[in-house]
Amino acid sequence: MALLDEENLATEAAKRARFRVHHVGTKLNEAELRELEVLAAKRKQTQAELIRGLVLREIEQDQTGLRPSAEMVEITACRLLLVNLLGPLAKGQAMTSEVFDGIVDLVKKQKARVALDRLKDHEARR
Repeated sequence: MALLDEENLATEAAKRARFRVHHVGTKLNEAELRELEVLAAKRKQTQAELIRGLVLREIEQDQTGLRPSAEMVEITACRLLLVNLLGPLAKGQAMTSEVFDGIVDLVKKQKARVALDRLKDHEARR
């Protein structure tokens, strides 16, 4: 059996493809470099780790599209609850615990979608 048959070559090539050997660089002025150093130190990362993480997050966001933050989703949930609970109460309608639980369940199911819709609307207006 040869050491360099096609199967071995393909296996080695697949292994090498996972290695981080390609450099991506940019230039910063003195102030930008200091800010980068401070940020990397604050996050307890090297500059390379920080930059790599930033690049990979941008690539992921571009592939997955817009995603609302957890805070935005929860704020949207609060808004949905207020609108759906206060509207009937302001009209003098009684609310049973079953109706309340139904509204809470509906908000849980729809909060992420509504937050994403609001984020898309915001981005479209930019």
